[in-house]
Amino acid sequence: MSVNLQSECKLNKNKELSFKKLKGKTILSPSPIGFWTKIYHDEISDSKVIFQNESTEYSEILQYSVLPFFTTNLTSLDSQWGNNLPNNRTVRPLSDKVAHQKFYAVYLKQNKNRVMPLIEKLQDQWSKYD
Repeated sequence: MSVNLQSECKLNKNKELSFKKLKGKTILSPSPIGFWTKIYHDEISDSKVIFQNESTEYSEILQYSVLPFFTTNLTSLDSQWGNNLPNNRTVRPLSDKVAHQKFYAVYLKQNKNRVMPLIEKLQDQWSKYD
């Protein structure tokens, strides 16, 4: 997971950040985000996370906002939430262990040919960031 910051943000002086450095900040986030919601609550409970549940509006708000937002190495694969993100931000990875989640693919053997293209696409995307 990484945080995307405006170039003028004081936090940009750091090559990587932690959730601790984001405490008290207002952050924009898509919704629903599954287990990440609990991580936000646990790690940055005194921050204000503004959840947006419409992808078009989320992208629009990001274009006109100075609020930081999170991305992962899967964000660009999501056709709803990964499109039209601002390209004028500095991306800073988060160093916290909880910001680095492992994912596993579980499928029936008879579905292998059907799911392997998706798994390979995910692996290719991860290799760009790992």
